[in-house]
Amino acid sequence: MESGQPVTQPTGIEPTGEPRIDGALRRLVDPDRDVRQAAALDLGTIAAPAAAPALVARLGFEQDFFVRDTLSWALTRIPDAATPLLLKALTETDTASRVQVLHVLSKIADPATTKAIAALTADTDSAVASKARWALTRIGDPTVVPALAVHLGTGDSTNQNDLTRDLASFGAAAVPTLITGLVDGDAHVRSHAAEVLCFMGPRAEGAIEALAGALQDAADEVRLSAAMALYEVGTPEARAVLSLHTEANDPRLRAVARRSHSRSAGKS
Repeated sequence: MESGQPVTQPTGIEPTGEPRIDGALRRLVDPDRDVRQAAALDLGTIAAPAAAPALVARLGFEQDFFVRDTLSWALTRIPDAATPLLLKALTETDTASRVQVLHVLSKIADPATTKAIAALTADTDSAVASKARWALTRIGDPTVVPALAVHLGTGDSTNQNDLTRDLASFGAAAVPTLITGLVDGDAHVRSHAAEVLCFMGPRAEGAIEALAGALQDAADEVRLSAAMALYEVGTPEARAVLSLHTEANDPRLRAVARRSHSRSAGKS
């Protein structure tokens, strides 16, 4: 039994007229987390659309990780009923609640939710924005790539690393947008675009020509990121581009080019 204050019943826990469902709904707000966990599991097993309002309402109040995870699973079992309610819940101001709602929507992965989720990629709360971008990768609609790329070169290193992963997940579909990023007026954007292409490796083959141009960039970091991207692409064409820079004035570009040349020689 958990200690502390009893769990308050949130708005939305309303009877459905079905005895088994209503019994589980009553247990969903029990002070004992084990009772709540069993209730959430029961509701997920029943998979009754009528329970959707209560499950969504409880999602924003539940403090226990395991119970919250089971509530999320239960909602994925009734996606048609849950999705409209989850989208409505995204208007809530509580960060933790919105992050959890986005987590559930990412599991449901309904393409129809893409627009609503994409609107949160620029949210003032970084946790919400990051989770929204991640949710879009789970849905996998490549039309959101430009909306994600708007954030290239912004935020702290954690946010940038997350965005690198998110954009790279779209593979070749992200390459045209990243090529545009390579000629952006902001060097941070150009460097980050090259870093994403580097993370993609061979999937970034379509950017070789643009990366070759980026090796002439005025910014040191852009040149290095472009060189590393070509190294990770690793195709004969990419290695041929790097071979032209084994005597470059930029010591880091020169080092990557020579490393690529040595790798090529080792394969011959």
